[in-house]
Amino acid sequence: MHLHLKACSRSNRSASIPVFAGTGQRPRLDRETVYRYCFLIQSGISSTLWLVSLTLLQYQIQSEAQADVGQSRRNAIVNAVEMASPAVVNISTTRIEHVYVNPFFEDFWRSPFFDFPRIPQQREQRGLGSGVILDDEGYILTNFHVIENADLIQVILSDGRQYKAKLVGEDVFTDLAVLKIGEYSATPIADLVEIEIGNSENLLIGEWAVAIGHPFATSIGNPKPTVTVGVISAIDRSLKTEKQWHRNLVQTDASINPGNSGGALVNAQGQLIGINTAIYSTSGGSQGVGFAIPVSIAIKVFQKLVKYGAVVAPTLGITVQELTPQLVEKLGANNLQPSVGGVLVSEVDKQTGISGLKRGDVITTIDNQKVLDLPVFRSLIRLFDQGETVVLQASRKGKPLVLKVQVSELEWNYELKGWGIRVRQPDRQQIQRYTQRGVVVSVINRRSELAKRGLRTGDLIYQIGDVNIGTLEDLKLVANQLRRNYPFSIHFERSGQIGVIRNLIVQ
Repeated sequence: MHLHLKACSRSNRSASIPVFAGTGQRPRLDRETVYRYCFLIQSGISSTLWLVSLTLLQYQIQSEAQADVGQSRRNAIVNAVEMASPAVVNISTTRIEHVYVNPFFEDFWRSPFFDFPRIPQQREQRGLGSGVILDDEGYILTNFHVIENADLIQVILSDGRQYKAKLVGEDVFTDLAVLKIGEYSATPIADLVEIEIGNSENLLIGEWAVAIGHPFATSIGNPKPTVTVGVISAIDRSLKTEKQWHRNLVQTDASINPGNSGGALVNAQGQLIGINTAIYSTSGGSQGVGFAIPVSIAIKVFQKLVKYGAVVAPTLGITVQELTPQLVEKLGANNLQPSVGGVLVSEVDKQTGISGLKRGDVITTIDNQKVLDLPVFRSLIRLFDQGETVVLQASRKGKPLVLKVQVSELEWNYELKGWGIRVRQPDRQQIQRYTQRGVVVSVINRRSELAKRGLRTGDLIYQIGDVNIGTLEDLKLVANQLRRNYPFSIHFERSGQIGVIRNLIVQ
């Protein structure tokens, strides 16, 4: 059936009426029937348009809903990770050990009757950790224990590029080290992303914390770092590990696992607030108690290592000692409590000592940070650089005292009384002449025991007993702890050759 209408309205009197095919006759339809046809057709068109409009509306609602979901997925944490993760690198280390082995099956031939000569062999020990790019010139901050005693250090960037790294400096006391990539490249490394430095002095307990690193060799096949999320659990925490005592740590429940050491702890803005360092665990894995070195400390160590190759402490010209209950009673300072902390000034150098400070004064704070004991005093003072101002708060016979001291000199030299030698801390350029890290003999008394045993000026002392000596601070600490009448040895380097002086005794 065929139908053609010119118009569908009551005002249109003429209308074409459908013709039945094959008959040539038009059906007899009255006007009301025609109106019914028009109504049905208009209704069909309106229904179609309504369905199309409804479909478009549903599509628009779904699109907006998907956009809302997509936008909700891109939260502050996602943005922080995208901002910070390109600056977090994977660090792999190789340590070569020289061992002597039996050429035969050792268990079978272990007998006093079979004493075969042992064959020297090399064994490789591999380590894994993380690091953070702090400078677009290729300087990377990581933990000292990540690269300790490493013979080869390899860095993998988040985009997969690999570079051999050079050790710039290390600091055992804060467990930090600085590497540099690009030293062995013909051209400078382009497109390095450095992380933005945050503020660890105003952290809020409960605010977001994101740990970024490379745990458990997860970077194999994929150089992108792993991300775990938690909160700031506590600040100013202390933790004693196998090798040292950490202070002023940031605690977080963001999962930190082996391989995360040296990685970044960032806030919700993607800013660096700490260097992931250690965990407290009864199982060896993460149990929600992780610790990071606050960036306020890490950045000071980083600047000194880049500048000097070591953390060179300032010279204040004073000698301090622990404040004990006996000293408090002796001083008659009833307002001082040993539990509160502080260190006692026992000696002030007339030439280089702090002006206004006297023997018997008790230093209680340094730059608004409480001095709990002698180790805390040393850890705070050592980070100040030449030209900086130190604000000391002290107590003198119960009266408060505030002093502003400008650091004018760093301690590059130290005289070992009773040893007959004077040593110096080599700077970043001077240390390149040696294969080891240590302190250089600058003056030696010809009549001293060390001179008679073969030690000379220019020799680098890198080990005393079984303790490595990397800096002047290391040497002072070890020398003060040597027991009298107890034999020890000194290991030194001269012109690339290693020497040992044994059976030395402190008298």
